Amino acid sequence: MLVVFSCPVVIGGDFNLPAQDNTDVDTRHLSSLLSSFDMVQHINSPTHRYGNILDLVVTFADRPPTAVTIQPPGAIADHSLVVSQLPVKIDSLSPTERLVQGWRRVDRHQLREALQSNQLCAPVSLGTDVDQLFDMYSTVLQDIADRLAPSHVIRRRPGRPTPWFDAECRAQHLHCRRLERRYRRTIVSPGWK
Repeated sequence: MLVVFSCPVVIGGDFNLPAQDNTDVDTRHLSSLLSSFDMVQHINSPTHRYGNILDLVVTFADRPPTAVTIQPPGAIADHSLVVSQLPVKIDSLSPTERLVQGWRRVDRHQLREALQSNQLCAPVSLGTDVDQLFDMYSTVLQDIADRLAPSHVIRRRPGRPTPWFDAECRAQHLHCRRLERRYRRTIVSPGWK
């Protein structure tokens, strides 16, 4: 799925394979698998106290890390800490503009009066053309909307692209927030008696 979205993929961790040993069968399988996806392993010095390279940082070949350090160099503990800096480019998206009407601010009493005091509520003669009635309906309602809820431009800053945040993630996120709100309503502040 990550390849479909062409995201910068970083794989890291303790592989428990001696990456420096090309005679090891599992190491050769891992190298073959990585090369089939055009991925490269970037650790070249030992990360384990017995001199093996067990902890790896793997990226696509065209996105190598800018720096990889192993701290401390001579692993005092079982494994060393591997720190890598990766160049991540975040595309800046320009804000979008939309023309909207502020319906929430409309006074219902004014809207009722505007609807009742126009030609839509007047009797219509039997010979009136249907197209004329539709034009009148559209014109009158647009005029009322423009007077009571004038159009204005809103600008929205786009969020970061999150292709993985699908409908299932959204539903789980909403469910989690609902449970959090329920929990907050049930707890009592320590200062309250």
